[in-house]
Amino acid sequence: MPITKLYFNMIAIIKANFNATITDLLLAGCVDELDARQEKYAIFECAGAVETVVFANRVIETNQYDAVIVIGAIIKGDTDHYEYVCQYVTHGFATIAATRLTPVIFGILTTQNESLAYERAAVDKMNKGQEFATTAIEMVHSFKKI
Repeated sequence: MPITKLYFNMIAIIKANFNATITDLLLAGCVDELDARQEKYAIFECAGAVETVVFANRVIETNQYDAVIVIGAIIKGDTDHYEYVCQYVTHGFATIAATRLTPVIFGILTTQNESLAYERAAVDKMNKGQEFATTAIEMVHSFKKI
């Protein structure tokens, strides 16, 4: 017997705690937008961007959420680690998107330095968190039309 949804128009937000200065700002923008649109949401936290992949997969398995927003920040350093983390996370979410029926909004910043990440996260700048929320709402509404 399939699991039925417990909520309608419920969005899960998964925030990576690594680079929290950036991810906290992205979360604030996301939550502000969802609150302004009176959308229901649940916030989860995990260690870092890599861990968001398995966490998102587990959240989707619960069948309680209409969309998942994943928030993280991968900032380039002096080693190749940046490339490996970006590849892992991108491939992981591409696999989830291709195999699951829940929209996942890829809110993982990948920037060359911390100031570029801050430009994309600061509430008084472009705050991509707001865009993540808007995209999730749009995807939920589009999926309900199918």
